[in-house]
Parts: sequence; structure tokens; C-alpha cells
Amino acid sequence: MKTPRFMMPVATTLAALMLAACAQNAPVTAPSAATTPVSAQAKSVPGDAAIPIAELMPLTMRYEADLKLTPEQVKALTDYRNANMPKRVAGQKQLLAQRGNLRAAMLAGQPTAELMRQVQQTELEHMQARERCVQFMRQTLTAPQYAQLTQRYLDGLR
Repeated sequence: MKTPRFMMPVATTLAALMLAACAQNAPVTAPSAATTPVSAQAKSVPGDAAIPIAELMPLTMRYEADLKLTPEQVKALTDYRNANMPKRVAGQKQLLAQRGNLRAAMLAGQPTAELMRQVQQTELEHMQARERCVQFMRQTLTAPQYAQLTQRYLDGLR
């Protein structure tokens, strides 16, 4: 049976987490007094930001005229964005910090199970928020508008 394309990022994430868990079985050297605390070593890198499963809102803003959005749709999209964007941005910042802490713990040979669980939970919440946004778009836009928007999105992925 062929794995659906949308499941690939989830499968990849889970595989990475399982492989990282294998590192827990490796011998760990005792940290020295000169070891820098994990939190001081933790930093994020550009690749840490999770690539969104689906990201439609920016396209609705960019192609508002092409989509022929009504004033009611523009208001609904603006209200949704204003209500949800601060939470999304905070969640992405949290994910970057968690991934930085996880990286630092791995490199220092410290326990990582709880940090992995935190990253996994934050990633899940991010994917669920993206799904709610897609559902909102499907309800707010007409079928032709939604088809045009998703086609533009998919064309941008290629």
C-alpha cells in the first residue's frame, strides 16, 4: 500500500524522533563542572521552523483581487487572522526554543525523552492549527475560490 503524500512529513518526524531515542542507549559520559548548561547552549537554526503542512492565509492576502473576495470574506479572513496569528507565531517561537533545547541535550548526552515529547506536542498543535485554518478557508471561500487558492498553493510547492 502506498503511503499518502500528506503522511510523509508526519512519518519523517516520527522516524526522526524514534532514531533520536536510540541515542539514549549510548553510553553517556559524566558532565564536567565546566560544562555549559543546556539552556545556554540551546539555539535555533533556520531549518528548525517546521515547514507548514498547508499555509493558505498569506495567499488569500496576496491574491485577494484575483480570488474576487467579497467584503464579507475579507472581514472574516481578517478576523480569523487577527484571532489566530498571535497564537501561531508564539507556537512557532516555542517550537524553535524546544528544538534548540533538544539539540543541546542530545549533544550534551543528557536525557531527551521529555524534550522530544514537548517538541512532538508542539508540532501536533501546529499541524492542528493549520488544519483548522484550511477548514475555515473551505467554509469561507466559494468552491471555485478555494480550488483556485489551493491550486496556487500547490503550484508554489513545486
